[in-house]
Formats: sequence, C-alpha cells, structure tokens
Amino acid sequence: MAVSGKSKEVPAAGGIKGYLAATRSPMVAGVVTLPLLLLYNVGLMVPGNKTVNAADLFTTILIGQVGKYGFLAINGVLVCASVAVMVVLTKRGLFRPKYWLTLCLEGLALGLVMGHAVMFIMGSAHLLSTAQGHHYSVAQSLSLSAGAGYWEELVFRLVMIGGPIAMARRVYLKKGVGKRAVQVSKVVAVGTLAVIFSSLVFSLSHYLGSESIDGFTFSYRAISGVVFAAIFLVRGFAVAAYTHFLYDVVVFLF
Repeated sequence: MAVSGKSKEVPAAGGIKGYLAATRSPMVAGVVTLPLLLLYNVGLMVPGNKTVNAADLFTTILIGQVGKYGFLAINGVLVCASVAVMVVLTKRGLFRPKYWLTLCLEGLALGLVMGHAVMFIMGSAHLLSTAQGHHYSVAQSLSLSAGAGYWEELVFRLVMIGGPIAMARRVYLKKGVGKRAVQVSKVVAVGTLAVIFSSLVFSLSHYLGSESIDGFTFSYRAISGVVFAAIFLVRGFAVAAYTHFLYDVVVFLF
C-alpha cells in the first residue's frame, strides 16, 4: 500500500526498480508534484480566472490574506525550495532527473487505460450516456488539470485513503495483538471502506458549482475515483497525481 509505517530513505537502484522505488517515496512525491501545484497557482493569478478546484480549500483564503503579490512570492519560495530539495535528493541517489519524463509517460499511459476501462465498465453496466462538456482554453485546461491532479489526489486519495490506512496499520499491526491474518483483514476492511467513501465524496465534489447531478457523470466520476485509488495504493501519490493531471489534459483538449 502507498502508506506504510516508518521507513528510511535509501539510495535508489538503477533501472526500472530504481524508478519504481523512487516514485513511491513520500519525500520524492512531495517534490515532483510541486510543478502541478505551481502550474495551477499560476493559472489562478491570470486575470478573470476563477477556476478554483473544489478540493482546494486553502488557496482562496491564502490569496485573501496575502494578496496576489504575496501569493506570487510564496510560489517563488516553493520553486526555490523544490529545486534545492531535488538537488539534494539527486546527490543522495534518491532520485534521477530522467525519472520525471518516465513519470509523465507512465501517468499518460495509465490515464488513457483508465479512461477506456471506466467507459467499458459503465457500458457493461448500461450507464453510458452523453454529457455536456465545458470548453476551456489551453491555458485554462492545463491549470484546471494540474489543480485536479494535485489537490484532488492530495485530499481524496492521500488524506482520505492514506490517512485511515496508516491509522489502521498503527492500531492493528502491532506485534502480539491478535492473529496476523485478522490484523491484515481489518486493515484491508478499513482501506476498502476508505476507497468507497472517498470515491463517492470525490464524485459529489464536482457538483459544488453550477453543474447538476446526473447518473452518468456521477457514476463515471465515482468509478474513476476507485481507479485513481487503486493507482495510488499500488504506485503512490506522485503517479496518481500525474495520471489524474494528464488524463484530464487529454479529456479537456481532445
């Protein structure tokens, strides 16, 4: 699972094993996903752009407190800090710059597969329909997609799934407390409930604006939430965020 107990960061091996280990590292994930946050933040500073992500309950308050110039300064600090941390991680062998391109390619591949898989599931369940889409500029599409990739994966997957699983592991996977099989089954049960609940809330969050609920879009988003959760649990936050980002880019633009 994506969230575990205490772990020690060790230098990544080369090749595919090194890439898989590095992109699952919480420390690396925190840095490599910052470009998504920055892209989203830049979009918010464009005059007339009010496309704040529904899962982002923080940025609007922050801009109201520090103003746009203060917000710009904060983003500048984030850029400098992320570059510094990435240099340190690279020197320690915890990350390799070429992994970034591989991460984007993996996210794009998973996003395309996810889209076809969800449509197949909905077709099998006779839930397919037509939904009216929105038309955005390329800049808005990139900003919206980046916000969705970062904030929605942070809130609905990392916090709402990773958090309960981490707590369940601490409670149930203690040495000497019951049988191991029972302990694991309890953690799995907590994780399953977290996935279902977070996916439903994820779908509902898209209707906080002017869009009305209908069976097609609600089902599509709920099933997509389950798929994103699976990606998060297997590959970690960074891959889930980039998959979500690139999938949304494809949907918005094509």
